[in-house]
Amino acid sequence: MKNLLLILLLLANIFYIGNYLIRFEILSIHSMWIALFIVSICYSVFYLFQSRKHSNFHPYLAIAVLSASVSNLGAFGFLYVILHLMQ
Repeated sequence: MKNLLLILLLLANIFYIGNYLIRFEILSIHSMWIALFIVSICYSVFYLFQSRKHSNFHPYLAIAVLSASVSNLGAFGFLYVILHLMQ
């Protein structure tokens, strides 16, 4: 169940990256994306700290979600600032 949620969060982040690179615009629901990125960051950090106790732990999926979420949050902020400076 934990891996399924991480996979869904990673797919949502990949969708945002693809949309950002193809269209270079912010999608219509601003607060949903910010909330998704923050939830992704918090859940992946929580998963990393919680699952470190187990012996067969592979952190690659959580690290992928964490790095994608941080980069998407930075790209969102960059595009938001650029678009508001141009107006």
